[in-house]
Amino acid sequence: EGDRRVAAERMEAEGAMEPKEELQRARAAYFTALETGEELNNKKFTYAWCLIYMKDHEEIRTGITLLQELTEIKSLQREAFYYLAVAQYRLEMYMLARNTLKQLLAIDPNNRPALDLKALVEHVLRKEGAIGLAVFSGGVAAAAGVALAVGAALAKRR
Repeated sequence: EGDRRVAAERMEAEGAMEPKEELQRARAAYFTALETGEELNNKKFTYAWCLIYMKDHEEIRTGITLLQELTEIKSLQREAFYYLAVAQYRLEMYMLARNTLKQLLAIDPNNRPALDLKALVEHVLRKEGAIGLAVFSGGVAAAAGVALAVGAALAKRR
């Protein structure tokens, strides 16, 4: 079982970074590697890692695309799945993050950061589910109230 507080602290600390200069270096190295083929997957991973910690959602999505490609590379699979889940969490794609973490934990069941992040994702999903249920229940109650009012108005007319 993971510790959601540890994951939340890790997410907060990593989210506070916005390594613009590092991103520029990683981007340049990645595009050079695209031409030369030299250490392409490692450069792609570094570039994707930088992207997912940006504040701009498009940059995060680009990082997600690169990480999805890297999940096919056996030597980078664990890290790619983990940071893919982090990026999905940052974009509030909680169901996708949970599924990604399930894939990672199928490969590495004792991955502590993944277990912690999964606990955090599950907590958010439960909280959202409770909020969603309350909103849904409120909506049903409001609809029932409107139906009763309409019914009463129609009954008065007759």
